[in-house]
Amino acid sequence: MEPQVILTLTMSPAVDMFAVTEQFFHDSKTRCQITRHLPGGGGINVARNLRRMGISTTAVFPAGGYHGELLSRLLDDDGQSFIRVPIANETTQNIVLDEQASGLALHLVFPGATLVQEEWLACQKTIREFSPQPQLLVISGSLPPSVPDTFFAELVEQCHERHLRVVLDTSGNPLRLALAKGVHLVKLNREDFKALGYDGGESPAERLPALKAMLADGMADHMVLTLGPNGAMLVSREGLQLHATPPRVEVVSHAGAGDAFVSVMTCKLYQGQPVREAFAYGVAAAAAAISTPGNQLEDTDWLEQVRSETKLIEL
Repeated sequence: MEPQVILTLTMSPAVDMFAVTEQFFHDSKTRCQITRHLPGGGGINVARNLRRMGISTTAVFPAGGYHGELLSRLLDDDGQSFIRVPIANETTQNIVLDEQASGLALHLVFPGATLVQEEWLACQKTIREFSPQPQLLVISGSLPPSVPDTFFAELVEQCHERHLRVVLDTSGNPLRLALAKGVHLVKLNREDFKALGYDGGESPAERLPALKAMLADGMADHMVLTLGPNGAMLVSREGLQLHATPPRVEVVSHAGAGDAFVSVMTCKLYQGQPVREAFAYGVAAAAAAISTPGNQLEDTDWLEQVRSETKLIEL
């Protein structure tokens, strides 16, 4: 029997270029040194994290041009299984630039490459025809402006037909339309929550009724709302209403923090852990990720330490 796989889909993949400068200058050249290039994009980051945690993953993404070739080569070097859907246009390069004098970092993220209809339809077809039947599909990252906002919603419907559960982490109108179809797990941030209609207070208690109403509308089995340094909230069809807060950590890089959350929570659910524990680990993973360089969660010992200091309360 072939092993079950978690598929990830990244419609706006990128090569993440990490660089460093002594000091930012606003009125003259800021001279930088490139430190490394890493595969980037939500689903790609999730696939790599999951694989590092011992789960078989395949990352699906459209890519083209020089950076598309570089992205494929970086994934090959990493040993990551992937399916690249060829496109005519150039894949994006994002930039993470650290200023040594202040410890501040800029994370410059650009729109995904332009896709024509045949190309984005090929991405849906790749997911639809993947064999053997995957265990989960993780949709993570933004949708390029050239792709219809209905793209993720159509894909979620196709997954329902195959009894394939979907984990969703995106934004804007594509998020709203996909949630109308219902997913297994969705991760929202505060901006997503406002875009879905929330205009209330900022405390977990004030946010809870709106989050529960979205759950009752059938948007997801498990809904997570991240709150920045204040951790995250979860409401679940199991009746859970939780708020988790991580310990204070030194911020090194925000790149990949949300992807670390999705990766670890998905991993724990896949392994059969209770939802409350999977959620607490997700919150810990985001904190562990922002306190380490790069866009991956590589130090599992650090993750375990942060989890041991993460507080979980019932709402």
